[in-house]
Amino acid sequence: MSQPDGSGDEPHSDSDVEAPSAAEQELLAAFDRLSPQGSLQWGFDDAMGRIEHADLNSASGVAPWRGLPDDLWQRGHSARIGQRFVGDVAGVLADILAADARSVADAAVSSVNVAVWDALRHLVARVEILEARTDPLGLESAEWPIPVPDPSEWVGVIGTWLGPPDRGDLVVVGEVGDGALVAAARATGRQVVGVEPRGATAWQALISPEVGSGPGTDIAFAEVAAYLRTVPTATAAAIVLVGCVDRVDLAGKVELLDHSLRVVRSGGTVVVLTVDPSAWDEALEVPARDLLPGRPLHPETWCWLLERAGHHAVWHPPASGTVHAVVATVER
Repeated sequence: MSQPDGSGDEPHSDSDVEAPSAAEQELLAAFDRLSPQGSLQWGFDDAMGRIEHADLNSASGVAPWRGLPDDLWQRGHSARIGQRFVGDVAGVLADILAADARSVADAAVSSVNVAVWDALRHLVARVEILEARTDPLGLESAEWPIPVPDPSEWVGVIGTWLGPPDRGDLVVVGEVGDGALVAAARATGRQVVGVEPRGATAWQALISPEVGSGPGTDIAFAEVAAYLRTVPTATAAAIVLVGCVDRVDLAGKVELLDHSLRVVRSGGTVVVLTVDPSAWDEALEVPARDLLPGRPLHPETWCWLLERAGHHAVWHPPASGTVHAVVATVER
């Protein structure tokens, strides 16, 4: 109860509720991105469920039987005479025939649904067999016991590759790693999004005072390719790829490159930081070396892929480390 002096409890307004922190907002956004609803698998399961549990009542209700016409027995003398002899019988027969026609239609719809269900079920089984051949283990990024690339040799020069700074420019860095590349890109005055698929690393970046979300920086917990799919075409000034380009298979590498070239505007930059293939093999444990779906491409191969796509690329070998830099200018 409120006190006479007005010191009683007052209802809280929306403005009194503490806004979630940047880390909490990104955690909620990550749940939305990882939600199965809307995915290809979810869409397939939903469609199959609607086939399996078809609404036969609505199928019959498309053209419901409305009975004999109201003026049937008013159409001439013979019709009125016929009503006296067979009126009730005709009405009953018409109802029986209409009900039978609806049941036949429902049965036909049901049999078609069964055939469609069986065809799609066998088709998806074959697709799953094919997909299992390319990724039989289905391990997530966080499960691979692989060393994190050390791009520290390029932190000091990354800003010179991004071109003249502009406050409205967007730079996507995937993956975040220790956050040095994100901090270096942010130091140029640009808006930076760091993408990181490993939960522990993403959380560390979110709460880090040097790297975490704040003015000029956002951290996204997602696979780099999945995040780039959500970025509109020609809206980024630069994309920096590191880590993700080494462990994925060839199809994954091509997808990363295609999306990067799509989202970077004309005159922008795509930077590929890739580990030397021989150093990669030496650094990996035996299980990871045997089971990883992919390994780093040679920098010369990255140059060939970029130039084949119509963009000039320059290969920068490392002076002391093991990470090569391939820098391409997007030309449309």
